Amino acid sequence: MKGRMILLPGLAADERMYHGVSCAACELVTPRLLIPNPGETMADYARRHRDCLDIDCDDVVGGCSFGSLVASEIVRQQPCRGLVLLSGALSSRTLVHQAQQLNRWSKWLPYSVIRRVLGSRWFLQRMFGGGAAAQLALGRAMILDAPAQLVREGGRLALSYFPKKDVTIPIFALHGAQDRVIRPPELPCVEILEDAGHGLVVSHASRVSQFLDECYSELSVSLSGK
Repeated sequence: MKGRMILLPGLAADERMYHGVSCAACELVTPRLLIPNPGETMADYARRHRDCLDIDCDDVVGGCSFGSLVASEIVRQQPCRGLVLLSGALSSRTLVHQAQQLNRWSKWLPYSVIRRVLGSRWFLQRMFGGGAAAQLALGRAMILDAPAQLVREGGRLALSYFPKKDVTIPIFALHGAQDRVIRPPELPCVEILEDAGHGLVVSHASRVSQFLDECYSELSVSLSGK
């Protein structure tokens, strides 16, 4: 099976979150998120990623957290081999109340305050469901480097994505039982990691890598059987 596996990062994160993740069966592409334009819709934002990455029907597309929402819209516009949700969602409906509140407050608070909250040890520990010192340090570094407009406009998009069109391609979801940001997507088959939080891509990189290999293998078998 030809094609790539393209994984978008979470909001206030970048390709460094996938540093320990691999997919042995295909090329793994982990681009940075584009900066959303003020007032831009998720449809237009996803279309820019689709065009920039030249995504086609041979690719597997996915992401973590906010990146999964963008990926969900991409595959609604451009049929692909499959969709991978890592601590992810198909719409804004599964964001927990606290995450919704934080995104609303971010519209009014100075960005210096938002950055301080996001980079605090308390927030990062809740994000990762614990987390080793190196993992927390990585999270803090990505947050400090994240452009203000990405966080503010991305937060707006994360709250307002309620698509009417269903995803019609195979969906693979890996979620942490201790996730305090997004509830597990309402799908027939979601794999739950009992000891993982929202930052499972970083904290459980080896299991995520195994999961990606399993997804690609399943898609290859399905394709060869047609």
